[in-house]
Amino acid sequence: MMYRLVQPDPALRLYIRSYMMWHLAFDPKEPQPVKAYPVSPEEGMTFYIKGWVQAESDGLGLADKRAQTVIFGQANRRQNLFLPYEFLTVHVYFQPGAMFRLLRIPMTELVHQYIDAESIWGRDVREVNDQLANAPDYDSLPRILDAFFGRKINQCAPQNHPIDRIGQLILNNPHGFRLEQMACEACLSNRAFEKRFMQQVGVNPKFFARVSRFWKAFKLKESNPSLDWLTIAIQTGYTDYQHLVKDFKQFAGTTPTVLMNQNAQDPDHRAGMTFNYR
Repeated sequence: MMYRLVQPDPALRLYIRSYMMWHLAFDPKEPQPVKAYPVSPEEGMTFYIKGWVQAESDGLGLADKRAQTVIFGQANRRQNLFLPYEFLTVHVYFQPGAMFRLLRIPMTELVHQYIDAESIWGRDVREVNDQLANAPDYDSLPRILDAFFGRKINQCAPQNHPIDRIGQLILNNPHGFRLEQMACEACLSNRAFEKRFMQQVGVNPKFFARVSRFWKAFKLKESNPSLDWLTIAIQTGYTDYQHLVKDFKQFAGTTPTVLMNQNAQDPDHRAGMTFNYR
């Protein structure tokens, strides 16, 4: 089994935050592995090198089989991932807004969407999938992706707009979000800032800040299970425990305690393979 978080080449880090690699195998005599996946502040791509997953969006009761490589935007509701008994997967997590700069597609069109990457990049995606499938070892996987994304980034026109870094600022400090301050940082009016942010990230900045704060609370509890929920609420910028519960119900579809119990039953947690996705 393998579970690694790998940094991309330094030249790519304005666009890519990290690569997350999984290779897990389970006893086929056991029930199908299911992973609870609440809303997270993520956009990027997933390469299913071996095995595919089905995903069920919370409350819809619909399961869809993902393409071999998918591009995904900001989620707005929880999913349950039904995993194969063996799978090798690489998730590519982008900096907020970086996908827009790469694709030049308004990210509002990709909110909670998981689209076949071949429909956008065609043969290039098929070629990198072949390289990943035939890689001699795990260490080769990030190098293959560095080369692929390096070519894609080099095809982009250089940009250096102040708003391009706002999503990352909110992600790192969500409870410090102030619309007027962020609009000033981006050299835009409040209205123009919100419109531009939605184009680049897919959701309005207040929603993104709420998701980022919820995710910090979730990951803090995961890495520090002995902390009580009130302490976690205070440390992550909630005014009180009830506001934290409200976000958990919206972004995870359940209460904090129930989510952590479900999380403890995830296949990767049962295998003792966990880390902070940051």
